[in-house]
Amino acid sequence: MGIKMDEYELLDKVSGPYGITAGKDGALWFTQHKANQIGRITMQGEITEYPIPTQNAEPHGIASGPDGAIWFTEECNKIGRLSIL
Repeated sequence: MGIKMDEYELLDKVSGPYGITAGKDGALWFTQHKANQIGRITMQGEITEYPIPTQNAEPHGIASGPDGAIWFTEECNKIGRLSIL
């Protein structure tokens, strides 16, 4: 059995990707700890980045919630919610 591995370059070279989760939109969502943003990657490798409004939030953990939103933890003692419209 063979294995094929693909890697996708992020726009911010020092973004520090951390957690990843599947969203209801069929894409994968991930935290970018050092870039202070949430990233989204499609199965075709298209990447979109969403800055977190709180400075120095340093997002880590991320999960899809039962409400269909993306939930993430912030190092600055907050929980964030990103609604997929």
